[in-house]
Amino acid sequence: MYYSPYPFYYRYPVNTYPPVDTTLFQQSLQTYPSLLEKGRDVVQHFTTSSVRMQQLMTAAQAGQDEEVDRIMQEVAGPFDVRTTYTPMSVTFTISINQANAAPQCCRLQMYLRWG
Repeated sequence: MYYSPYPFYYRYPVNTYPPVDTTLFQQSLQTYPSLLEKGRDVVQHFTTSSVRMQQLMTAAQAGQDEEVDRIMQEVAGPFDVRTTYTPMSVTFTISINQANAAPQCCRLQMYLRWG
């Protein structure tokens, strides 16, 4: 058998990536300031209303998810707010809820300690 005295190195093809499409990223960047504003509104709402703060914490402690969702929907308006909580903290996940927005283009997640 004949073997070449020179080693042969297999060259892998160069990875080619498709061209970058920035439209969704641009839409997310344009949408995000409204999410930040709504997050600020949520924080300000609970900061200025100790009654609302107490209602939210009481409903969460009692495990009344519907009441927690109702309170948050009053604050959020046209935005979707998903609320999860533990005895130590609450997490608000705010996302845009409009027909013209891209699905899951962006969301704002706020983690706040309360216990």
